[in-house]
Amino acid sequence: MLGERTEGPDTVGRMRLVFTPGDDQGYAEARSRLLEQFLVWARRHRVEVDTALVAAAVDYKYARDRRLGRWTRAQVADALGMWFPRKVTVLEPDDVAPAFHALIDFLDDHDWFDPQSAPPDALHRQVLDSTPALHDGLADERNYDLGKFWGVQLHRNGIDPADPVAVQRFLDRAGSGEADVDRHALAEIMRREAERPPRTEWSPELPPVPMPGAAALVEAAERSEALDLLRKLTVWVRAGRRLTSDGRLGRADALDLAAHLQLDHIYRETARTSDDLPEVSLLLRWARAARLVRVVRGRLLPVKSAGPLLNRPIELWRRVFESVGRLGDNLGGTDVFGAPSLFGMSMSEAFPMLWVNLYAAGGGPVPLEHFHRQVRDTVNDDAGCVVDDLAGDVEQRLWRRDVTALLDACELLGAIELTETLDADELDALSQVAHRDDPDPTVVALTPMGLWAVHEYLLEQGMHVPAPGELADEDIEYLCVRMGGVREEIARAEVVLWALSREPGDAVRELDRFLRRCEVPAHRALALHALGETGPAGRALAARHRLHVAEPAPAPAPRDPGAGRPAAAPHPRTPVRHNLEPAG
Repeated sequence: MLGERTEGPDTVGRMRLVFTPGDDQGYAEARSRLLEQFLVWARRHRVEVDTALVAAAVDYKYARDRRLGRWTRAQVADALGMWFPRKVTVLEPDDVAPAFHALIDFLDDHDWFDPQSAPPDALHRQVLDSTPALHDGLADERNYDLGKFWGVQLHRNGIDPADPVAVQRFLDRAGSGEADVDRHALAEIMRREAERPPRTEWSPELPPVPMPGAAALVEAAERSEALDLLRKLTVWVRAGRRLTSDGRLGRADALDLAAHLQLDHIYRETARTSDDLPEVSLLLRWARAARLVRVVRGRLLPVKSAGPLLNRPIELWRRVFESVGRLGDNLGGTDVFGAPSLFGMSMSEAFPMLWVNLYAAGGGPVPLEHFHRQVRDTVNDDAGCVVDDLAGDVEQRLWRRDVTALLDACELLGAIELTETLDADELDALSQVAHRDDPDPTVVALTPMGLWAVHEYLLEQGMHVPAPGELADEDIEYLCVRMGGVREEIARAEVVLWALSREPGDAVRELDRFLRRCEVPAHRALALHALGETGPAGRALAARHRLHVAEPAPAPAPRDPGAGRPAAAPHPRTPVRHNLEPAG
């Protein structure tokens, strides 16, 4: 009987319903399994609808918010009134509403709607209310996007989209006016495409991460080796140091500074200029980038306004940290092909990506190769084609050398910790990321001081940075997905806050629902940990789930097949069609 929840926890199967941004592969796998289970459900309930239209509705949810189990009336209206007319090639408009009704019943019967979804009967009513707008939108080709427009023309003219020769021949005929297409609709679509706003600004979803206390920050700043060296350098400059005609520190002064700071031990004997003292040179550039010293009329002078900061460790530390990106732009050797860096992206543009990735890990380790890959992908996206492969091996090593120098500086400051992975499997995986046989084994993690500094930076950039406990009102799967990749102790603390924000019975029921379909081991571990914090009943249930013998929840009484939607809604019984596919 339609609507009767007959599947127990052992027959429903595992299913992931929430995804991180960009997890297209994970979504594709889950989508395939969801459609397989939908077909099983549809045969069992004798529901005949076009599965391609069900897939298109699921694609809409992934594109909208990546939460397949959360539907509101506004989203149903948007999907039917905007998404389907614009994106999906629909040959039989009357097939769309039954497919939506079936999807709603399918999710409801499997208990896959999350707690903040609209009730199924409200969603069914919205399908009915939005069906006229759907038909109007599908009838007007001006509502199509460019891909769908040409897909419809190909179908209308009997052209196989898989035949590139036939497609090109048709496009040539359409361009010359021989093929009949709606040119007014095409002009409107092209106008809309031209007015489409540029790529949206990068706004990553960040996890809640606890911040260190003020006392810990002061202690960390006072221990910073880089801060100590920069203080000594600023004091050493005193009334000023004369520079050479090309703006460098004289050899005698450079050697004196190296001795004063106890740097460049192995280079002092052979140094002919200050450039031959790499540690001193880097520190001088850093002091200038942090506005602790400046050049005035051929002399290196301390910045007067920075004087009071030398005795305020946290403020000084933060200023020095913020200057790291500017420091990288001044390193030599990366001015390749006239660009400020290897890929046409300066370090000041690239390093915020690293900070966000490290913060998203909650202080956990992140392989440096992931940062290099992200920079390359970003440049390629901005250019609209693959450009990073134009650089040869020498140029790539120059880029990596400068990144390494900046990371060493950040480690000296106390913002990050650097380690290396020696695991063969991990190195093989990094080779795939880097597209190189010699991936960088470096692994980077923010220190507590670094977490605080990046947190302040992200707030200044206008990004939303959740506080601990801020996600407690979300459903448990969404929370587990958001905490994926974060240090285990931080993720566990967050799911405990989630559990404590609810009545123990409510928390146990929601965790039980999630564990019955959860397929990601890390998410299961977090949910089981949360169950252990809900009291004796939760701990007993967690033990049963660990043994995979969870007791089934009492089945609800069978409901009337028509009770889930208004009486006027026809039960979906339209013939199955297989010639429709979502576009986009």
